[in-house]
Amino acid sequence: MPAQVGRSWFLLPVAALLAAAPLAAQPAAEPMLRYTVRPNDTLSALARDFLVGGDYREIQRLNKVADPYRMPIGSILLIPDRLLRTEPVTGKVVSFRGSATIDGRQAALGSEVRQGMRVETGANASIAIAMPDGSTIALPSQSRIHVDKLRRILLTDGLDRNFRLETGRSRSSVIPMKDPASNFRVTTPLSVAAVRGTEFRVAVDDSGERALTEVVAGTVGVAAGPAPAEVAVPKGYGAISTPAGTEPPVALLPPPKLIQLEKTATGVRIVVERMEGAKAYRVELATDVAFLHIIEEAQTEESSISFALPPNATFFVRLTAVATSGLEGLPGIYAPGVRRASPPAASEPSADATGAAPPPFRLWAEPRPLPIRLTGHGTVQPLAIAARTSLR
Repeated sequence: MPAQVGRSWFLLPVAALLAAAPLAAQPAAEPMLRYTVRPNDTLSALARDFLVGGDYREIQRLNKVADPYRMPIGSILLIPDRLLRTEPVTGKVVSFRGSATIDGRQAALGSEVRQGMRVETGANASIAIAMPDGSTIALPSQSRIHVDKLRRILLTDGLDRNFRLETGRSRSSVIPMKDPASNFRVTTPLSVAAVRGTEFRVAVDDSGERALTEVVAGTVGVAAGPAPAEVAVPKGYGAISTPAGTEPPVALLPPPKLIQLEKTATGVRIVVERMEGAKAYRVELATDVAFLHIIEEAQTEESSISFALPPNATFFVRLTAVATSGLEGLPGIYAPGVRRASPPAASEPSADATGAAPPPFRLWAEPRPLPIRLTGHGTVQPLAIAARTSLR
């Protein structure tokens, strides 16, 4: 097979239409790959090596190519997605908690996730799946995705990944794609979110009438509605999609402040500073700063929440504020927290230089990106507000 370095292409994103869309709405156009002709390319050779059936005549008619053996270098060929030869790509479960299933079977570390599978989480459960390039998609509790596409396109050697969020929420961390022949999309019944390297969240609200896209890093293109025009959603912004289309992006709420982390008889109590414009707060605890290994999560309308934890549990805390619109804000990550099994030793300092007793909670703000390496799966680069916390 000839080398594919430098081939240029992309798939045109097409938004899925609701079953309740107006009868006058036009059906979604067939997905097409845009391929840039290179020196020595011929339609017959491309069809023989990279197309299902090896027949170039449909491509010739579609693109009005006069001579299939001579095409202008740099010209664009539209190739229907259904004609592309592909090979499967496998994702692997790198973390799970509780009832997390793949096609109805309980997940395990290392479980393979392939195209066509359905991944689902129950109450108080989560799962994280890593792609071959280190990109990840994670589901919190009560969420479900269908893996529509997880493949490599032979014509371009690019990864084609499409996850359909059917219910709940998802969080994706996508390694920047240096290869133009790769993509990563999360679709809902209302929208398509396409990226080339970023961290973002997609959710479907309980009504099923709104899809929410929230961008933590990079830029996400969102398309929705019967005649979708892609809306660019930049870092720190979110957008709401409805059957009519995607609304203009709005700024996400900033990270909530963690003002108290208190040991209790059974675990830990977390207190968040109330924020104007927030209707609720999401609190998550994880054993890693990338939050692939979540141990507890909850959403509360109150400013405090308690979790039961085993003695000597070490954890990171991630806080987000949920706006009245339903959009979830930017995350604040505090790390590491430790729930101690016993009081501090007598040798530990009990007062500072002024003689005052130390506070039960200390926070040293150290904003910086915190990469974490997943063995065999590349590097995940979360965007976070990092800090140290300690319980006394």
